[in-house]
Amino acid sequence: MNSIKNVFVFSILLVLSVKSCLAQVDDYVIREYAGGLAFPKSMTLLPDNSMLISHKHGVITRVTSEKTQKEFSLSLPELYSEGQGGVLDILVISGFSESHTTSGELLISYSKGTADDNRLAVVSATFSLSEGITNLKSVFEVNEGKDTPVHYGGKLLKLPEGGYLVTTGDGFDYREQAQVISSHLGKIIGFTLDGQPLPSPAFKDAPYVYSLGHRNPQGLVEFNGDIYQHEHGPDGGDELNIIIKGNNYGWPVITKGIDYSGARISPFTQYKGMDNPLVDWTPSIAPSSMAVYAHTAFASLKDTLLVTSLKAQQLFAVYETDNGWKPVPIINQLRTRLRDVKVDEFGNIWVLTDGEKAKIFKISAS
Repeated sequence: MNSIKNVFVFSILLVLSVKSCLAQVDDYVIREYAGGLAFPKSMTLLPDNSMLISHKHGVITRVTSEKTQKEFSLSLPELYSEGQGGVLDILVISGFSESHTTSGELLISYSKGTADDNRLAVVSATFSLSEGITNLKSVFEVNEGKDTPVHYGGKLLKLPEGGYLVTTGDGFDYREQAQVISSHLGKIIGFTLDGQPLPSPAFKDAPYVYSLGHRNPQGLVEFNGDIYQHEHGPDGGDELNIIIKGNNYGWPVITKGIDYSGARISPFTQYKGMDNPLVDWTPSIAPSSMAVYAHTAFASLKDTLLVTSLKAQQLFAVYETDNGWKPVPIINQLRTRLRDVKVDEFGNIWVLTDGEKAKIFKISAS
């Protein structure tokens, strides 16, 4: 990161035209926008050009359009922030309109409990510039505790038809539970703000379960009426999936990854009744977040999925071709772990890095 200056101008070569597959060159500028962010987990853009950053240790930072920063403490019940735990994602559910930017309602996902018994939870809260975080209400908790500080998932999504989804990890040592329908581990969960299952659940005896067979699901977006999700495989086998309610995505029965010890996890890379991914990343890239690019500022990126990565330290564009979905690395000059990505109304791309002194970069057309 020491070699990165505040402003870059580069040319980006992308083979992204689905119909013609012609190369297109776009110029772009990268500017460092903010820094000194300790272990951030997610980034949310607001209509007044400010943003909210969640931090694993129980803080939300507001970064204004003037680049000033202010921290707001979260008094989350039983916050457990060891390992991969802590505050995971924040989602605006109301408020923060252009005419009323000082307050709104949030959903917050986080890990709660102790080293011997912890789980993913979702709460709602009111955020205002004058009073900070107030009115915390429990919305959902995973129904099974675990004694591992990893694989929580925690990505939140508002559905166009109403209701919400949250991803849940398999807890690492509990991977078989991803195939157990009564367990909330290794699932995508559907719920309402009052903590009830979504209407017309896929599984009558497990009404919160929207899909199953996931390992450590991260990115979660809606794109042209479809839901896309990516997740970490073990050593290899990172996946991008299109999510259909009631479907089984295979973990740990099908995978192209192997265990970290080198042992084989499963002999199957496909299995009847289980969905194969749109994209398999082997070796792993460790995908961390995802955004839809639906603007024309970068014409070659229109209608692609942008995916940040931790291990690969790159931003990927993933696009559909006649031969399936293809990932292309498009930004690798940052050379650091990338935690989150968002796109604003002007087509600018915002990237949040990872770690103890994380930064925010703005990528815009030159």
